[in-house]
Amino acid sequence: MALIVTRTFIKYSLFAFNIVFWLLGTVLLVIAIWSKTEKGNLMDFNSMAIDPATVLLIVGAVMFWIGFFGWVGALRENVKFLQVFATSLVILFLGEAAVGILAFVMKEKVREVVEEHMFDAIKAYRDDSDLRDAVNVAQRTFKCCGVRNFTDWQENVYFKCCNEGIESCGVPYSCCKMDLQVNLFCGVKIMDYETEEYCTNTNQYVPMNHIKREVSSDEQIYQTGCLVTMEGWFNTNLYYIGGAALGVAIVQIGGVWLAQSLTHKIKSVTAGYYHQK
Repeated sequence: MALIVTRTFIKYSLFAFNIVFWLLGTVLLVIAIWSKTEKGNLMDFNSMAIDPATVLLIVGAVMFWIGFFGWVGALRENVKFLQVFATSLVILFLGEAAVGILAFVMKEKVREVVEEHMFDAIKAYRDDSDLRDAVNVAQRTFKCCGVRNFTDWQENVYFKCCNEGIESCGVPYSCCKMDLQVNLFCGVKIMDYETEEYCTNTNQYVPMNHIKREVSSDEQIYQTGCLVTMEGWFNTNLYYIGGAALGVAIVQIGGVWLAQSLTHKIKSVTAGYYHQK
């Protein structure tokens, strides 16, 4: 009797755990597929590192896969499905651990890769609505502008001072201080293109680090780059990030333990049934 009660508790605990996991994966998949379809590049994975929709698609697919095998395996008491679920969780856990170790050992290389992708995001800012929203959210959240500083926006053809468009020599509105962001044109023409030569004969930007003299930089825009502010935020919240990572690891290990426990109970009951026969 005790064995049956324990098996039932493990079964429905695992089922509840996985139905939530599976539903979250399904929601992410639907959002990602809708977003990719709207942009007309459903099968384009070339910009995966800077495309939020592609990242959501991959994360959603992994969660859907693991959650599906977990809740079906628990509900139907299917040993093979439970083994696929447990194996997938172990592989995911080991992959996360490997990425974490490599990121710690190769910090400078990781920083270079992140910086490169951030510059790619700046260059593609006007070409991808999802990416544009993600960049704006990041700049508003971390109160930053550009990668190293606000002049990095000269890497974008629309904001380049060599361009004659309305946004030339400017920055996105999300670079502006919070109380000014109600005006979407608050960052337009903010760079001091009149006192410095910005363009050469090859139409390339010549970098500089100040804005118009008549504009108070302390009141108008954030000047520090997002890479710098994010590094500072990461170092400040290192213990919280470590705690969150530990929490995720415990959940994954708990899922593997539940699956293995249920598998063991199912095999014990099956073996007892055949033994009685």
